[in-house]
Amino acid sequence: MSKQSTFVKACLDRLVPELVGLTITGGAVDESGEFWGFVAEGKRGQKTVKKVVFVNCDPEGNGPGFLEVEEG
Repeated sequence: MSKQSTFVKACLDRLVPELVGLTITGGAVDESGEFWGFVAEGKRGQKTVKKVVFVNCDPEGNGPGFLEVEEG
């Protein structure tokens, strides 16, 4: 793994526990049609968890971003 900035590490420390173990079940678009992302769902104990993840260009959400997918 490459070197992480403090900001990237903080983001991963927050996001990874929320999403690990969930399954991407579909796409998502906001009400404006501009912002997009995906739906992730799964079980945490007895509770069903559903998260909608939007891809933004920055933490403030000033615009939609780009998601690049590569082979592992």
